[in-house]
Amino acid sequence: MISRRQIPGLILLPILALVPWVYAADSPRSLILVEYGKDSRGAQTQTLVRYHFSHGVVVARESILTSNTLDLRYDVGPNLIYEDRYVITASGDVVDLLSQEVLFKSKGELVGIDGTSNSVIVRVDREDDAGIYAFDLVPRRYRPVQQPSRWAMPGTVSPNGRLSAVGEGAKIWLHRPSGEKVLLGSDFSREGTLLCSSFAAPTFVWLDDRHLLTQRGNGRLFVVDIEGRIEPLVTIQPVSPPPCGPEIRRDRGNQIYYEAAQKAWLIDAVERSVGPYLWEASGDGFELEHQQDSSYGHAIRYHGKNIGQWWCGDAVTAPGHIAVTFGPVGSNLGYPKGVKVWSAESGDWTTIEPEWLTTLIGWIAK
Repeated sequence: MISRRQIPGLILLPILALVPWVYAADSPRSLILVEYGKDSRGAQTQTLVRYHFSHGVVVARESILTSNTLDLRYDVGPNLIYEDRYVITASGDVVDLLSQEVLFKSKGELVGIDGTSNSVIVRVDREDDAGIYAFDLVPRRYRPVQQPSRWAMPGTVSPNGRLSAVGEGAKIWLHRPSGEKVLLGSDFSREGTLLCSSFAAPTFVWLDDRHLLTQRGNGRLFVVDIEGRIEPLVTIQPVSPPPCGPEIRRDRGNQIYYEAAQKAWLIDAVERSVGPYLWEASGDGFELEHQQDSSYGHAIRYHGKNIGQWWCGDAVTAPGHIAVTFGPVGSNLGYPKGVKVWSAESGDWTTIEPEWLTTLIGWIAK
């Protein structure tokens, strides 16, 4: 049985909402994004760009680093910013915003950041090399990570980083840093309308360090613990599945929701309750209307107050700031027109329209 004590992340949310947001509204910020271009030979490039903001308005644009798309890519997965200084790609490449240079060119994929040693951890799986490696930011050193280790665990890692879970077929496997692999169950099925890569893979999220939320057939949600004990949580009916089946997700506000075709439900694992999932937390007090409205896109709120609505896609936030990619109503947001930025200090929107936008990276403090 799950108790409030076992899911601390869920009961902290109301406490965090009491923090006076006005005090965090406006320290100076810069927005980091990437723009496409071409070099003198016509080859496609990607340029890391910094837009400096003051009082919610762009006051300067700074090109940080231009590289050939075949050499350095920001457009193949999520990127992150570490310590307001390092841009780290989904491949594990590291760019130093201060020195404006590539510090590390990865041969694999990003696993995570070890904050204890300030190391970028990558997994390499090549014909000439395979293993888990660390790039230490200070000193700049590339080294193998001694095994076994938690960094080698596949799948979705538990909040404390000590376990991971992987879905294979209708099974969920638990992995430990020692390399041990334990079957948690074999009937965590889901069904979609098409046969696609995730058709049979279970959908799940970690509730805490010991419990997973998953399903046994569309709409039938269950909790499984790391010992393999399974108990029902809630049943949602009817569920119209998307092509690859419904998904259990967690947003940036730590809310858990169940996503079907054109509808989503908010899941409270403590109260064992289900409600409509209308607003998706984007971070720092910002929320986007979850379902896209065909006439305008998504409404956007800041601490519960509507601040605008755009036909928008990706969003990145900082205290008192949000940036979203946007385009004309009905357009393909895979090719956005630009970026809309809102600041709590100005209470207004600023538009950035690069010639060819690649992707948003995030915000840094000036």
